[in-house]
Amino acid sequence: MSISGLRALPSLLLFLIAGFGARPASATPVPSQVESSWIELEPEPDDRAKVDVTGEYFVYLEAGEPGAPPELWGVSNRGGEPWLLSGARSPKDRISAFTISPDGRRVAFALSTDGGPRQIFWVAITGGTPLPLLGDRLATRGVERFAFRADSLALGLVRDSDPIVVLLGSQIFSNDFESADSSGWSDTTPNACPTPIGGPTLHANSILASETWTANASPHVLTSNVLVPVGVTLTVAPCAEVRVRPGFDLTVQGSLVAVGTPLQRIAFRRDDAALPWDSIWVESPGFAWLAFLDLSGGGAAGAAVLAEGVDTLPAAQPLRVDHLKVTGSTSYGIRLFRHAGFAAGSRDLVVTGSGATDPAAPFPIRMSLNTVGTLPVGSYTGNASDLIQVIGEGSSAVRVDDTFRDRGVPYQIGGPAGAFGLLVVDGTPTLSTLTIDPGVEIRFYSAGSNIGGLFVGVSGGPVATGRLIAAGTAAEPILFTGAGGTPTAGSWEGITFFGALAAGNVLDHVQIDAAGANGGDAGFGCPPAAFPETSGALKIFAQAGSSFLTNSTITRSSTHGIFRAWIGAQVDFMPGNTFTDVLFCNQVLPRPPLPAICPANPECPQ
Repeated sequence: MSISGLRALPSLLLFLIAGFGARPASATPVPSQVESSWIELEPEPDDRAKVDVTGEYFVYLEAGEPGAPPELWGVSNRGGEPWLLSGARSPKDRISAFTISPDGRRVAFALSTDGGPRQIFWVAITGGTPLPLLGDRLATRGVERFAFRADSLALGLVRDSDPIVVLLGSQIFSNDFESADSSGWSDTTPNACPTPIGGPTLHANSILASETWTANASPHVLTSNVLVPVGVTLTVAPCAEVRVRPGFDLTVQGSLVAVGTPLQRIAFRRDDAALPWDSIWVESPGFAWLAFLDLSGGGAAGAAVLAEGVDTLPAAQPLRVDHLKVTGSTSYGIRLFRHAGFAAGSRDLVVTGSGATDPAAPFPIRMSLNTVGTLPVGSYTGNASDLIQVIGEGSSAVRVDDTFRDRGVPYQIGGPAGAFGLLVVDGTPTLSTLTIDPGVEIRFYSAGSNIGGLFVGVSGGPVATGRLIAAGTAAEPILFTGAGGTPTAGSWEGITFFGALAAGNVLDHVQIDAAGANGGDAGFGCPPAAFPETSGALKIFAQAGSSFLTNSTITRSSTHGIFRAWIGAQVDFMPGNTFTDVLFCNQVLPRPPLPAICPANPECPQ
């Protein structure tokens, strides 16, 4: 959890039990009655590596480079790159102990400078900006012990024998995001920042050496395209304001570190209120970390933020975001391409007002297949089209394991600008798995003869190269459908399993809607003579050991429901499933092995 913006400030409540609370200087301290005996009962934090209660995250101390002080790191037990949880503020800073909250969402750690008194910081376990528990004003007194309360909603500490309880706010977060309400940290909410007196500062061309753009020198005005070259780091300080003149961008081939705080946000905006600027372009091999930052009025060159990968897999992750708000882009809010993904630790992203003037780029996010699982928790509404656009780049294959997570808006495969909606789960020469989380909706774009569809495996392949796990629930079913506001029957081809079937395919609590378009297959199965097409909402070309379609619904198919296109036994896929408005057969018979032939009048349940 982060304390995000001025509106969230009242939810951070500080109480001193045996004395007075730490309040702003103008406030009158009052005694508090918050119970604190639990502090002494909790285990004493130490510096040993720890795993959170869910088993998802591993937290440990390690030096970032030889001779440097140890820093606190987090990493997912599912793999991937570690992320920094706490950066030492000087070479003399030392982290002596840390602990993970009982719910596994936060980490608190003790830091001292040059052997001085310990201070307590806390940070989300997935990364972000570490926040001092008591503020620098109270840093002169050391902390003897500290602990999370059992409900994880408070941190307790003992200082000079006085217990202190800090309430970490009410439960306003939904899966660690403010229920899509970012108004408390928008670019229209005043920051607690001093008025700059050293600006404006003009910038043009390349930055030759690492430098910091300070708040006091704001506004920083880009009067041309500005390049951060390889090996150079541009740091933008909290409270800094960056203005970009029309048609220009900030290109990052080195590193951009623009990390504000909840009450000292950074702003990137137009220099001319009437004309958009281009983008922050993170160009390979660059990296950008954008935290507690408001970015508005860009998008003149295709997106307000462009992040570029390197065309290879596993995907590059050049962009880390944390409480980033992108507003009013004339085109995409954020576009990731060449197999670029969001970096580990990304979270709490808001993209709104995108696509206002570019009908080919109306979406908040555009990203590539094989990177979709990196999309962070966030809010993606209020755009010209509230969909996450996913395209294949050079190939429509999901070649590595990937996951479509429920981020509150549907995904669209393909769309305008020449991309149509093919998704092929094929990890040749190995097996790749596509996982669809409960509650996800995926729409497949078709245009003319370019028909969208979801395909698993390779036609005629003797070895399984793709697996689909779409396990919804009764409360959160998964929807596969066509693109457009009101897709009609036959808007897309449907789901097709080609070649050998992998073990573990799952279609549970899913709806396959508005499918049935013919993709060119013919001569398979035993359809009735009146309905001979090898088409259906679900087509399977290899015999399964048992049905993997359960508790599901096929609706509005323009042809068949389930087309069993294999040669072999009659594995029944109908039990437990529902069929509504299927034009032809709910299920087509498979072709029997030779010398047997299809019956003269094959059954066609309707």
